[in-house]
Amino acid sequence: MNNKEIFDVLIVGAGPSGSNTAISYKNLNPDLKVGIMDKAVFPRDKSCGDAIGPGVINALKRFNNEHILDDEPEVISTSLFGPDNIGIQNYIPKVKNKDDSVVYVIPRYELDNRIFNIAKDLDVTSLEDTRYINYENIEDEKVLKVEIETSSKEKKFIFTKLLVGADGANSRVRKSLNLKQNSDLHKAIAIRAYINSPNYLEIFKERTLMFEINVSALKGYAWAFPSKDDLINIGIGMPLNLFKKDDMDINKMLDSFITTLESKGVVVNNLRMEKSYMLPFASSRPKLSHDKIALVGDAGSMINPMSGEGIFYGMEAGYLLAKETFSSFNSENENELNQNIKKYEKKLNQRFGKHFLSCTLARFILQSPFMTKRLLKIASVDKNTINFVVELLFDEARLTFKETFLLTFKFILPFKTLKFFSKSPTFSL
Repeated sequence: MNNKEIFDVLIVGAGPSGSNTAISYKNLNPDLKVGIMDKAVFPRDKSCGDAIGPGVINALKRFNNEHILDDEPEVISTSLFGPDNIGIQNYIPKVKNKDDSVVYVIPRYELDNRIFNIAKDLDVTSLEDTRYINYENIEDEKVLKVEIETSSKEKKFIFTKLLVGADGANSRVRKSLNLKQNSDLHKAIAIRAYINSPNYLEIFKERTLMFEINVSALKGYAWAFPSKDDLINIGIGMPLNLFKKDDMDINKMLDSFITTLESKGVVVNNLRMEKSYMLPFASSRPKLSHDKIALVGDAGSMINPMSGEGIFYGMEAGYLLAKETFSSFNSENENELNQNIKKYEKKLNQRFGKHFLSCTLARFILQSPFMTKRLLKIASVDKNTINFVVELLFDEARLTFKETFLLTFKFILPFKTLKFFSKSPTFSL
């Protein structure tokens, strides 16, 4: 073993979760030997809505990496539509414990490559076009023997003290741990495409994230997110169990949403890059901590059950893992690393568990067209309600007893009475 290269940390998957894990370890201890591998060659496309909010910005700022957002246009509001074309527009509220109240929409082809490059600049060993196969625990050596396949289809072995699975919704690391995939109840199916629209900003009066809830995607939502110039990311998603039950066609649903956009006057040009994908919801997370192995990001089902967003949670998971374990690699205590991997899982659940539960409850509520219409109607006259919805989408909001009581009261209060006592921060569309 003495002549073998041994990593302190080997990360499978170079998306934002994996790359930020590497960035965090190297910032906390530059002397650690960190490797990151991915089956793709970067830059590469990744199906996603492309929106990143205050949480991601805050994660980048932690180690002074927010410069990768320079020259990107800011998105400053959300536009929510529901059944019967009920629509409201609201500026993104200031979220708790975050400096920024803006969103950026950056194609993952660009964003992921920028974050990966930060990791590589920190002397992280990068292995692209390299596929993870399996691992074997070498007890006497306190390391894992990891089998990989190189770009030339050659099988090789590398060694690591800690293996991190950051390899997405179809994680091979998760499979090699014999962990089941999420059931259909705790998954969504989505499709993403790009269009060019010369008048999107004119129609909505500003750079806004458009959500259409429970219309084109029955019991799900569609989106239109403006990126640079006239580039728009559009898509649609819904729970997989309902998609299968109703025998839906994801491409027809996207066509329906495009028709909706055009009915609002949005010019839709050059539809391209349609690609469907699965989203494992955080409402059913696997065990994240194992003997010398940890899961982060989509591999650990860290997808917001309400919004489908996962970049923020994956990046924070990578940081939390590094924070709990970076000092464990040269410890004389043989069990310290595994103990601290368990601490990572506990810390993550403490921070996000109630938030994920709140988003799960919100998802089930919004599957009802009646409840969607009622919520949007309340939000049209009540600032706190719309701000809470946006914080569920983009931050770490959770349903407290007080919040639950107030929302229930607003739902049962006659709308005219609620409107009389409220000051509307929104404007109807």
